[in-house]
Amino acid sequence: MPSRSATIIIQSRLASTRLPAKAVLPIAGLASVLLCARRAANTGLRVIVATSSEKIDDPIADLLRSAGVTCVRGSHEDVLKRFAQATDTMAADDVVVRLTADNVFPDGAFIDAMLQEYRRLAVDYLSTRAPQDGLPYGLSAEVFTVKWLRLAHLGATDVFDREHVTQWIIRHGTCRRYLFPASRPNWSRLRCTLDTFEDYRRLLRVFAGLQDPIGVKWTVLVERLAEITQNGHEARVPFTERADGSVCSVLTLGTAQFGMRYGIANSTGVPGDSQIGALLTEAVDAGVTALDTARAYGDSEEKIGQFLSLGDHERIKIITKLDVFAEIPDDAAPSWVRSAVDASVFRSSHALHSKRIDTLLLHRWAHRHAWSGAVWARLRDLQRMGVVGVIGASVSTPVEAMAALQDQEVGHLQCPVNLLDWRWRSDDFLRAVQARPDVVIHARSALLQGLLTLPAKDWISVPGVDATVLCDALDGLVQSLGRIDRTDLCIAYVRAMPWVTSVVLGMESAEQLRHNLELIQAPPLIEEEVRAVASRIPRLPEALLNPSLWRSSNG
Repeated sequence: MPSRSATIIIQSRLASTRLPAKAVLPIAGLASVLLCARRAANTGLRVIVATSSEKIDDPIADLLRSAGVTCVRGSHEDVLKRFAQATDTMAADDVVVRLTADNVFPDGAFIDAMLQEYRRLAVDYLSTRAPQDGLPYGLSAEVFTVKWLRLAHLGATDVFDREHVTQWIIRHGTCRRYLFPASRPNWSRLRCTLDTFEDYRRLLRVFAGLQDPIGVKWTVLVERLAEITQNGHEARVPFTERADGSVCSVLTLGTAQFGMRYGIANSTGVPGDSQIGALLTEAVDAGVTALDTARAYGDSEEKIGQFLSLGDHERIKIITKLDVFAEIPDDAAPSWVRSAVDASVFRSSHALHSKRIDTLLLHRWAHRHAWSGAVWARLRDLQRMGVVGVIGASVSTPVEAMAALQDQEVGHLQCPVNLLDWRWRSDDFLRAVQARPDVVIHARSALLQGLLTLPAKDWISVPGVDATVLCDALDGLVQSLGRIDRTDLCIAYVRAMPWVTSVVLGMESAEQLRHNLELIQAPPLIEEEVRAVASRIPRLPEALLNPSLWRSSNG
């Protein structure tokens, strides 16, 4: 491929809701947008800053003009059009490197390495992509030609495509991901973007005392970031990449404990707001990509919403569940049911500080067909309107799961799976799962609400079940399979199920989180070990396997 001219275009604006005027906040004595531009140009590449023509962005244009940096102004909302204007005098085969001004780590060497890989691969589009690339969240760049930018400008009609510049190119061009060399450390648990005041404080510490903030290597900045970040050098939570390119961490944080006393082994009650904030911060930094909640979990959604309002919303997906609708009679009119669904969704959105719910589940599978299907029909309406992303269900049994898997509109399932529950190993269920590889399946109840970690004397009493025998069997398996404890055994068992995308674990404290983070990074059981577990555990009654029946079992 012949050599092409390359220009860096930095997207910038002042209208940030979480950190107003962040583009002009000083870092190392320079406005952040100017620091970004200077660092990107430190090997001689041409740099343009593209901001809006709105009056609010006049300070950016004035600052750059006085510093001798080229600034192009255009549409505030239509960022794709703004980029097209910035390149209107360039040749079609000229190369564009897109950066954002909240990204002050990249230097010329980083960009040169990406350009070299882009030319070697001979693709239409190359980009970083966290966490697969091993880079900190926020250390991002995209490479493409002016030709593809113009094709996108002519072809993109969706508001999302116009705002995010490269989405049309990604769908229509040949694309590859820039992969950080495997010999380097994996820094994907770190965060270097500038989006919140806490981000700003962190970046001030990274750049403090540097003699040459413009010329310092990007790798030096990342190492400094790791040093000041709690657990910065520790491994992140393992993840799986799905066919659509989305990433799912193998651990999902269950949050029922945030809003109510939940779980038979819960001895600490509902954690305080500061504990919840610390736990969520550490979970996201460790690479957890999803939080599981529900309308029925007290004020769990509100606690999560408070956290999301401070930032980190881009790194985390929210899975919540509809109201249980206990007050709706069986013969309710469809209009009543639709209003109840709308009210539940509105309350969740308000509590979570989000206009869109990433994944919304039925709390009970029975609601799929109840009230002549009115609940599900309304969910499909809300999905088409963009209010809800993926829809699915929380199920209680393999029979419900198989029914859900036959429904092509179901995109997400949550199932109670643990090593005592033989029902999830049935051939019928496994065939149903294999037929729907597109469905995300989260496994809850890996510890059976904590019961599996307790001594036999604290187990519930179920006729025909000898808790002492079961506990002895579990402890024997821990020893024979070389696991740390019962929790390790239980998690490793569920992770061994090839159809489970992620394990949902509830936690009340950062200490529990750290223990579970350690366990989730241990290898799952192998097939032979799963068979060993199955051979040691007898077929147990549903009165033990289903926590909703525990009260009746104990009188």
